[in-house]
Amino acid sequence: MKRLISLFISFLIQALPSQADPDPLVVGMELEYPPFEFVAEDGTNDGVSVKMAEALANYLGRTLEIQNIKFDALITALKSDSIDLIISSMTATEERRKSINFSDPYVTTGLAMLVPIDSPIKSIEDLMTGKWKVVVKLGTTGESFARSELRNATIVPMKQDPVCALEVAQKKADVWIYDQLSIFHHHKRHKDTTKALLKPIREEQWAIGLKKPKLGEDDSLREEVNKFLKSFRESGQFEELANIYLKEEKKLVSSMGIPFIFDVNPSQKISQSVIEKNNNAESDPWFLIVVSVLILLTIIAFWYLTREEDKSIHSYESFSINLLGFVLLWIILIGVCFFIFSSINRSWHWNWEGLWNSRWQIFGGWIRTLWISFSALVLCIGVGIGLVVGSRCSLRPLRFFCRAYTEIVRGSPLLVVILFGYYVVFEPFNVNNKIFVGILLLALFAGAYLGEILRGGIESVGKTQFDSARAVGFSRSQTYRHVIIPQAVRRVLPAVAGLFIMLVKDSSLLSVIGAEEFTLRTDIVRANTYTGIEAYLLLAVGYLLITIPLAYCSKRLERKFSYES
Repeated sequence: MKRLISLFISFLIQALPSQADPDPLVVGMELEYPPFEFVAEDGTNDGVSVKMAEALANYLGRTLEIQNIKFDALITALKSDSIDLIISSMTATEERRKSINFSDPYVTTGLAMLVPIDSPIKSIEDLMTGKWKVVVKLGTTGESFARSELRNATIVPMKQDPVCALEVAQKKADVWIYDQLSIFHHHKRHKDTTKALLKPIREEQWAIGLKKPKLGEDDSLREEVNKFLKSFRESGQFEELANIYLKEEKKLVSSMGIPFIFDVNPSQKISQSVIEKNNNAESDPWFLIVVSVLILLTIIAFWYLTREEDKSIHSYESFSINLLGFVLLWIILIGVCFFIFSSINRSWHWNWEGLWNSRWQIFGGWIRTLWISFSALVLCIGVGIGLVVGSRCSLRPLRFFCRAYTEIVRGSPLLVVILFGYYVVFEPFNVNNKIFVGILLLALFAGAYLGEILRGGIESVGKTQFDSARAVGFSRSQTYRHVIIPQAVRRVLPAVAGLFIMLVKDSSLLSVIGAEEFTLRTDIVRANTYTGIEAYLLLAVGYLLITIPLAYCSKRLERKFSYES
C-alpha cells in the first residue's frame, strides 16, 4: 500500500509543470484573414501576424500559443484574461481604447469599397447620397464607419469575410466597406463580378491589443511590445515579411502612389475622418419607466410561479411561508451573483455606458422578438390544424404526407431547418427578407409540434362522446365543432402556451441568417461597444422578461383547464 501511495505521489509530481518553464504567450487572432493570419494547407498557422507573434514570443523568451477566436470576440477574450495579446490586424480606435490598451502602430491602411462590376458607385461621395445596401463585417471599423456616416443606408452585418464578398458578387448588396488589402484580395477572387475601389475612405492604423493594467500593476508588457516593434522594424523584418506575403500588394500601392502599409511613423496620431463620440450616459425617464414596469411584472409573475398554496393552513400563514421562501431564494441568487462577479471584477473593466447609449436599438430588437414569436405562433396554428386535418382525411397520399412531414421536422434540429430553408429553399428565389423567412421557418417547424399537440388533445376526448353526439343526430362536422374541438382546445391551451415560450427562445437562432431580432441586435451592440459579459447579462435578463410572464400565463391556463371534461 505504501508503495502504491509513493508511486501515485511521484506521478503527480511529474505531472506538475516545471516552475522553471516560462508561461506561454497566449495570442488571440482570427485565422481567416490571409495573408496576415490564416491556416495553411498543411494545417499550420501562417501569415504576417503569425510570424510576428512567433518573433515576439522569442523576444520575450516565452513559448507561443495561438488562440483562433472570432474577430468580434477578441476584445472580450482579452478582457476576461483568456489571452495575453491581440495580434489580428486590429485598428486602434478611440472606442476600443476605452476597453483595452494598444501598442505603437505597426501598419497603416485605409478603408476601401468592393462594389458590383456594373455599379454606379465611384467614390464615397456617391455612397453618401443614396439609399444603398451596405454589407459590413461585424465588429470592424467598416461597420462603425457605415453606421455613423451612412445614415440613409441599410447596414447588413456579417460575421465572415467571404460571405460579405459573396453578397456583393451576387448583387445582394451594393457595397462592402473593409480595409484595402481585404478588398483587393476578394476582388481577385471575384474579378468577373466585382470592382475594387481602393482609394482610402479614411486612414487607419493597426496595433497590438493589450489588457489595461489592474490597479497597482505596471504596464511593462506594453513597453516590451513597443521595444520589440521598434527593433523588428529597424532590423528590416517587416520588409522581409512584405517580400514573402505582400509582393503583389506592395507593387499595387506603389503604382497608386499610396505609402506601403509598413511605412508608418509610430509617433504619428491616427488620422480619422470620423471622430468617435464619447456619449455620456444621459437620463431617459420614459425608457426607465418602461423597463421598471416590465421588471415589476416579471417579479410578480415569478412570485406566483414559485409559491405553493396549502389549503390546510390559513391564508396568512401560507403567505408568510411563501414570502420567506421567496426572500431566501433571492438572497441566495444575489449572493451567488455577487460571488461570481466580484471575482470577475478583478480583471474586467465594465462598460455599461456603451449598452446604455444603444438602449433603444436593443429594446427595438426585444420588441421585434415578441413580434416574430407571435407571428410565428399564429402561422403555426394554421400549419398545425392543417396537419391534423390532413392526417385524418380519407386521402391516403395526404395522410402519408402529413405524417411524414411531422416526423421529418420533429427529427431535425431547428438550426438545420433555418439554414437549409434560407440558403437552399428561399435564396434561389431571391427571397431576401430575413424576418419574413425566419417567421415562416419557425412556423413550419413549430407547426409539426402543434399538430401533435392538437392530435393528442382530440384523441384524449373519449370515443363515447363522439358516438353519443352522433346518436342524438349530430353530423360528423357538428360533432367535431360542438363537442370534440371545444374540449380538445381547453386541454391543449397550456401546451400551446408552452409552445409560445419555446418560439420566443428559438427565435434567437434566426441570428444565424442575419435577422435582426433581440439576440443579433444585442450582438451588434456588443461588437461595437466591445462589451462581453455586460451584453450577455442583458440578453439573459431580456429573455427572462418575456419567458417568466409567459410561464405564469401557461401555469394559469393549466390550472384553469386541467380538470375540464
